[in-house]
Amino acid sequence: HTVRRQSIKRGEPRQMPSLPHTAESTVREEHFSSRRKQLEDYLTKILKMPMYRNYHGTMEFIGVNQLSFIHDLGPKGIEGYIMKRSGGHRIPGLNCCGQGRMCYRWSKRWLVVKDSFLLYMKPDSGAIGFVLLVDKEFNIKIGQKETETKHGLQIDNLSRSLILKCNSYRHAQWWRQGIDEFIRKHGKDFLTEHRFGSYAAVQENTLAKCFPVSTSLLNLVSWVVEYRDELLCLQTIYAVFFPPLCFFRLSPEIFMKRPVVEGNRWRLDCILKRKA
Repeated sequence: HTVRRQSIKRGEPRQMPSLPHTAESTVREEHFSSRRKQLEDYLTKILKMPMYRNYHGTMEFIGVNQLSFIHDLGPKGIEGYIMKRSGGHRIPGLNCCGQGRMCYRWSKRWLVVKDSFLLYMKPDSGAIGFVLLVDKEFNIKIGQKETETKHGLQIDNLSRSLILKCNSYRHAQWWRQGIDEFIRKHGKDFLTEHRFGSYAAVQENTLAKCFPVSTSLLNLVSWVVEYRDELLCLQTIYAVFFPPLCFFRLSPEIFMKRPVVEGNRWRLDCILKRKA
């Protein structure tokens, strides 16, 4: 309490707003709208007070977290506490623990549903534990027979079979229906295979360009590095050359424009020296 009192800034409202004590069963039908308005005002006042707004119980009641309203992450889906089981990875080497029934670990996590992925995070720190992408193998199963877990919920994709445990069969049904309806409405493009085996659908009028061969890509990069500003130059070099430099030992003496007709002018290291 001492830490809480010291963390409250002066001038912030401290008094808990009052909630009308009228029982819901005694409210007449003609008074429903005014009763709804009273509850809305009560919640609004609660959320205006930082101490109560950031309290984990308030966030759990409303069903929000640190990532709920970030525009770039897509529309907000259902959220809530869930028990998740360790293991289930389809990538070799990630199941060192959790393969056998004796090794399973259950952890309480906050599950977040978005249009193209699901993730679970630690509720206290907000640290993201795992991200499950929506792909063509995305599927949801419930029931003890399917999941080997009482009131279990299993979410599959190409990389993992995530096992979750709910409070009841009705709770598992609620999660399955909510996730399925949200993904079918907002993420249906990720559920089917698209051109060239891509997970993403074809988009029109975008600022992206496809380079079937590396010659045209290197030609464009050389032009950007030579004639554009430094920030765009660094971003382009990092995006194009950082992965191959790390994994394939790409030589900095690569010629960006081919055929070679101007000596070493368009060699990568020479271009960078001029830019520097």
